[in-house]
This record gives sequence, C-alpha cells and structure tokens, in this order.
Amino acid sequence: MKSVNIVGTGKALPKNEVTASMVDEMCHFEEGRTFKITGLEKRHFLKDESAESLMGEAIEQALARANMQVDDIDCIISAFAVSQQAIPYNGAWVHGILKPTRNIASFDINMTCLSALRAFDVASNLLESYPTILIVTCDIASVGLDWSDIRTAGIFSDGASAMILKKSERGGIVVSNFETHSSGFDYCQIRGAGVKIPPSTYQGDYKEVGYFEMNGKKLFKLSSKILPTFIETTLASKGLTLDDIDWIVPHQASQASLSHIVRMLKVDKSKLIDIFRNHGNQIASSIPIALHELFMTKEVKSGQKVMMIGTSAGVGLGLVVWEVP
Repeated sequence: MKSVNIVGTGKALPKNEVTASMVDEMCHFEEGRTFKITGLEKRHFLKDESAESLMGEAIEQALARANMQVDDIDCIISAFAVSQQAIPYNGAWVHGILKPTRNIASFDINMTCLSALRAFDVASNLLESYPTILIVTCDIASVGLDWSDIRTAGIFSDGASAMILKKSERGGIVVSNFETHSSGFDYCQIRGAGVKIPPSTYQGDYKEVGYFEMNGKKLFKLSSKILPTFIETTLASKGLTLDDIDWIVPHQASQASLSHIVRMLKVDKSKLIDIFRNHGNQIASSIPIALHELFMTKEVKSGQKVMMIGTSAGVGLGLVVWEVP
C-alpha cells in the first residue's frame, strides 16, 4: 500500500451559470431539447473572471482545509487537461501565480480527463522527496466547443480543483492501474495547436481544427467493452471486489455514462458520486471535484475504500482505490 493522505481539497466554478434553457435559446432549439439530449441542467462558463482567479479560489480552499500556507508546499503538479498555452508548461504558470517565497518544484501531468488521477498516483511515489504536494486542475472547456454539435458541446463545463497530499501513517493507495487502448486515439481530439497541423502551413480557417471533436458512439462502445474487465482484474489483483468498495468517484463524462456504470457494475447507486447534472464534464477537474463533493456531502470514515475511475481521450483507462487513513 502506498501511504498517502488527502489533507485538503478545494473546488471553484465560474459565477456565470448557463442553463439548458439558455443553450436552447442560443442554438435556436425548442425549449427542453438541450436538457433532453445532455441531461445537464446547468453548466458554468468563464466570462467576467480569469482562469487565474478560479484556480486561486480552489487552491485557497485546499490550503485552508489543510491549515497550510503556500510556502508549506514542496511541489506543484499541474494536472490540467487543457494548457493555458503551448509553451511554457502549466506548472510554471501556477507557480508564478502562487508566488512562493521559497523554492518549490513544479511539473505537468497530462492524461486529459485522467490527469488528476494519474497525478495522484504519481505523487504518492514522490512524498519522500516532496513531503507536501499540491495537485491543481483548471480546465476551461468552453473556449473550444463547437455548438453545431450539441451532443458534444452541451455536456461540458468549466472548473478548477486543488488537492494537497501528505504521507499517511495508515491507509493510502491500495491498488492503481492505468491502460491505453490507442485504437480509439481519434475518438476524442483537438486536431490543431500542435506540430501535426501547424497554423503556419494550414490552408483555411484554423478554427476548423481548433475545436474539440468527439465520436461519442464509438467511444461509448469501446469503453463499455474494455472497462468491466479492467475494473474486475484490477480489483482482483489485490483480492478485492466491488463489494469491498464504499464509495465510487467516477469521471463525470456524461449522464449516460454514469447511468451505464450503475447498470454495468450492478452497484448501489448511493455509493456513486454523481454531480453531472449541475457540474457537467469538467475534463481533468471532474474527478477531483467529485471527490471534493464526496468529502463535503458524505460521512467518509477512516478505513473506507474510495474507488476513483475514469476514461480519457486516447483512449486511456484509470483506476485508483484509496483507503481513507
């Protein structure tokens, strides 16, 4: 078991709420169509705020709950799914905003929607070198949505999260596993903003390759095929079954995917943290924000096992079972 405790969490949502009815009006739909398609009642889009302030709010909450200051942090891991810019790396941007008065290391981890979960697993191996680690996400999905595809654009929302880790005397990560199934590489993608399709040589409107694209049907089919075995074998490697899990914190991919998890795994719905209806898919921020909601709204006890699970563009799979210290 990897000894790690989550000593503080925080989340921040933009103040600008966009309801399903507002999307209906924007897209010239009949009333109720957006909610019927997406299952998302309201999403939060950045408007009159900055990404810096959003991320800062989440970090302040996490520091307060951990009873810490910025200079108590030894390492910053930026786990954004979407970069602020191509170069330099996001961790340096976070470092500059926090303005620590002592030297603090920083780096990025990007596994799109699984970035924060991967960062949690990686960080658990670094606590000897960095006793206090801050994991941060800040994903502004709204800037890259193509509203001609309501089934894709309509499920996303913006948000930021923060999580502070320290070594624990008991509990920690019981098992973790990550897989890549690159047969679905192009099921979720932004084709532009890289060397494959550089703006210097692209003929036409670069917006064509700058929007997020998703083949939801193919992604759902592949995920449904590979996820059950992945979960079963990962848990079995430590002698566990779903009956041993007290809480399930999934990536909030879509309302359909969350409903499918309940049916597919045949789990008690009360174990599942489902915040999609009022949060949407916040990319890498989804799992840590759902985890924050678990801590804030449920009675989480020492010794309970929390399974964090999700998929990512790529297609990646990730699962971590954490025993509460």
